Amino acid sequence: MNWLLSIALPAAVFATCASSQEQTLKEQEQRPNIIMIITDDHAYQTLGTCDKDSPMPYPNFHKMADEGMVFDRSYCANSLCGPSRACIYTGRHSHMNGYLFNEHAKPFDGSQPTFPKMLQKAGYQTGLVGKWHLESNPTGFDYWEIFPGQGNYFNPDFITPGKDGKRIVTRVPGYATELVTQKSIDWLDKRDKDKPFMLVVGHKAPHRNWCPSIQNLGRAKQFADTIDPPSNLKDDFSDRPDFLKKTEQTLANHFDVWSDEHLIKEVVPEDIRKMIVCPKYEWPMPEWGRMNPEQKKAWYDYHKARTEKLVKDIRSGKIKNKDDILLQRWRHYMEDYLGTVLSVDESIGQLMDYLDKNGLAENTIVLYCGDQGFYMGEHGLYDKRWIFEESFRMPLIMRWKGHIAPGVRSEAFVQEIDYAPTFCDVAGIATPENMATFQGKSLTPLFKTGEHKDFSDRPLYYAFYENPGEHNAPRHDGLRSGKYTLSYLWTSDEWMLFDNEKDPAQMHNVYNKPEYAEDTRKLTELYKQLRQAYQVPDGFPGAKGKLSVTPKWDCAPKGSNANPEPASTN
Repeated sequence: MNWLLSIALPAAVFATCASSQEQTLKEQEQRPNIIMIITDDHAYQTLGTCDKDSPMPYPNFHKMADEGMVFDRSYCANSLCGPSRACIYTGRHSHMNGYLFNEHAKPFDGSQPTFPKMLQKAGYQTGLVGKWHLESNPTGFDYWEIFPGQGNYFNPDFITPGKDGKRIVTRVPGYATELVTQKSIDWLDKRDKDKPFMLVVGHKAPHRNWCPSIQNLGRAKQFADTIDPPSNLKDDFSDRPDFLKKTEQTLANHFDVWSDEHLIKEVVPEDIRKMIVCPKYEWPMPEWGRMNPEQKKAWYDYHKARTEKLVKDIRSGKIKNKDDILLQRWRHYMEDYLGTVLSVDESIGQLMDYLDKNGLAENTIVLYCGDQGFYMGEHGLYDKRWIFEESFRMPLIMRWKGHIAPGVRSEAFVQEIDYAPTFCDVAGIATPENMATFQGKSLTPLFKTGEHKDFSDRPLYYAFYENPGEHNAPRHDGLRSGKYTLSYLWTSDEWMLFDNEKDPAQMHNVYNKPEYAEDTRKLTELYKQLRQAYQVPDGFPGAKGKLSVTPKWDCAPKGSNANPEPASTN
């Protein structure tokens, strides 16, 4: 199938179900329940499903992978928390749903079509617990209880709807991941058992600043101390666009040692402080004011000992230069990051156990995803934003017993805009009216084997709109094909092309290499065609200036007769 045509017909070709008004009560009861578990900044390198993505054991992620399908070629559309979630809920790219970036963004326009609203209209009970991060009140949900903004790890606030549209904010004692899990299970217990349900479980973890629960402090240390760092931890950004040298998200120069690394300031002598602190990035530890006395003492005692060990190693000469400091900082980062994922793994286990014990596992499709990827020190970076594989690629596992083949790792090229049409498809509401609003397409053809011709040679479009903004990542967009990643940096007027087969670490820009001239020409043309097909406004994202778009959802592509020749650029 021509990929441009497949954009125009995202999933309707796979669905022939009657409208919800014509369904009998029995048919409605047989419709599958849906749970979407979404974490924040979970790197695919730490997904925990097999040896290659498990820096430490995560038994419940491993079990979910054994019982479901792992998508190893899953990608986001915009590697930033809020915009990524807007893409998931709408099934459309950022320039179509209007939510371009986090900072200075307008609240998400909840009047536009979303998959929760479609499911709700079709008779599903819909619930949302945890991270929303789209500023506006959620729409399409019968019940919602959300964090303000990013939320907090310890004793977080939850927002619920009150009378006359007013929000009620309540601080709840406990740890965020555990609270979200318990509140989700409570909602499942209290729902109307005669109707199908859709529940979004939104975790804060493993978002910066990576605070493990008190009981998980130190549990990841033995693994963080022994795993190998990425080969390009000390990347100097040579042989790639000059703008990379201006990035402000490096572990060496931009990682805050108090807030991010959790060192205890009063334990660090002044001479050593000058060695380890990145002066521009010196912030207070944001969770201190949230902790109760018992939590604070346990946290302080653990990190005081860790800080004293660092000081001792520097004094003794065991850590003697900036490279040694960088490596130790990376290990602290890994310990804390992996420790927060431990609680997510525990949550996965509790939710799967609930479904099993209540007879719901056979008729509930569970989708686990991050909202984008994350750097585990690759290119010397943390955070996300850039089109590099580590932030563009994202975790995705789907389990539906008896319907999705278990234990399969799919190499299909899929994107987060595909989730919404997939949910409508399995719920029997893949009507032309619903599907015409999506730019993604249903993943149901992949359920049996993980393979399908429409996903094997599919170019994926990416755009990042923030700048100015935190970390100084440029406005850029581009594509991922089977072999290549191409991007245009609007902020600095530079092109970047990676041959992912020969250079999987993406260390060499081959855009101007003579031997790549013909593929560069074809990929540049494909990039233009993707922008046209997805209705990207001319000049977007642009080099500078304010950006604002009004949401639209007529997703018929433009230029459908163009031939992108994807096979020759694979």
